[in-house]
Amino acid sequence: MACVWWTTAGVVHFEFLPSGQTINKDVYSAQLRRVAAALAKKQPSLVKRKGVLFHQDNARPHVEVINSLGWELLPHPPYSSDIAPSDYHLFRAMDNHMRNRQFRTREDVENEIKTFFASKDVNFHKCGIYDLVQRWEKVTEANGDYFPE
Repeated sequence: MACVWWTTAGVVHFEFLPSGQTINKDVYSAQLRRVAAALAKKQPSLVKRKGVLFHQDNARPHVEVINSLGWELLPHPPYSSDIAPSDYHLFRAMDNHMRNRQFRTREDVENEIKTFFASKDVNFHKCGIYDLVQRWEKVTEANGDYFPE
């Protein structure tokens, strides 16, 4: 499983979980701290000037870590996969990219994912993040109800 964090400038940090490992509070908290370090290194002006507006689902145990990092958490209505940019933009494009390919090893899969990320320009990332604003407004105006595309 790949965990990905990205901005309008591109992928800031991604990592692959070891086989059999699942995300829990400790794993996610450690990942968020690595993301904060990567963001401070790759986009320090963003962090210092504007701050971080972080978007995630309703996993409340992680809010403590997000607050400790000084990030603002974008409210996410319950049951609203419509506004998870990784689902509708990034992973959809990755799914299309990898569809009908066969891989022999986990390393082959990881290398292809790295190639996919490297092939995307800034406009790809900007479109996904900017579309989030419009989707978020639709979902919040509908009080979190599902809306068709």
